[in-house]
Amino acid sequence: MRQTAGTEPTWMRRLKIRHLEVFVTLVETGSQRATATLLHVTQPALSKWLRELEEDIGAPLFERGRRLKPTSYGEVVLQYARRVLGDTARMGDELQTFRSGQSGCVRVGLLRSAAAELIPKVIAAYRQTSPDVRISLFEDTLDNLLPLLERRELDCIVGRLQGKVLSAEIFTEALYDEPVCVIARAKHPLLGKRNMTWRDALAFPWIVPLPETPMRQLLDAELGTMGLSLPPTTIESSSFLAIERLLQTTDMLSFVSRQLALYHTKTKSLAILPLVLSHARLGPLGLLWIDAYPTVAVQRFLDLVRQEAVRFTQARPARKPASRRKPR
Repeated sequence: MRQTAGTEPTWMRRLKIRHLEVFVTLVETGSQRATATLLHVTQPALSKWLRELEEDIGAPLFERGRRLKPTSYGEVVLQYARRVLGDTARMGDELQTFRSGQSGCVRVGLLRSAAAELIPKVIAAYRQTSPDVRISLFEDTLDNLLPLLERRELDCIVGRLQGKVLSAEIFTEALYDEPVCVIARAKHPLLGKRNMTWRDALAFPWIVPLPETPMRQLLDAELGTMGLSLPPTTIESSSFLAIERLLQTTDMLSFVSRQLALYHTKTKSLAILPLVLSHARLGPLGLLWIDAYPTVAVQRFLDLVRQEAVRFTQARPARKPASRRKPR
């Protein structure tokens, strides 16, 4: 049964934002000494507070050892502490936004493929109707963005939906499926070759994402179905800027989402090679958010992403059918 106001345990009424900050810092540092130093408190006072909190709750919150590790009870406290701290920070941001004459803020995490075409159109449309809303963009991998969303340091993410890394608390909505393709510089020697095969492509050097990334795993799996593999001299990079520059200035090849490839073909700096990818499929691009009732500013942003995604898929050129040639 849910407790009503005034019936909470005494320790809950004594709990303050500062205490939640202390608890989260204890988890992050794994050390009472480091936490005491960071937060400018004495270690005896910190130890006394933690001991009393555990006595009030009636369960240990940490496993003691060379490094503090939260117990299952501690994980529950950590989950809600981060949520409260995230909501408190967002409240401060919202109030500061209103004080500065703006009418809200939206903090968006995004993957590079979404940043290339979709999100710029969303922001342009948003600014036409809500010019006073402050929008902050954070580009990174989904693995790095998800913890920020769970701590409510982001309002939403526009990224790849991958079930294995999603929390049950996160709302998700698929927008569209996105194919992948092989790209090279606009005047690459392969572009003049008729009946190009994968063996032709693998005769050139490649620069690709790191092995642990979904994009790289897709490429390795696709080549594996044909009994092929990347050249031993392949360069691996986590920087798309480095990949982009090397593609533009050398005969290297790479493997990217089709939306990102189309963006670069419009600038005529890169070109898409006509190689068939029969098995390589990324998860759908979609929306991720954590609040069941987003603010008006955030809800407006989510709605515009949906609208622009529909326009994007309707305007996307159809892919020409191509036969899959087995390597000889």
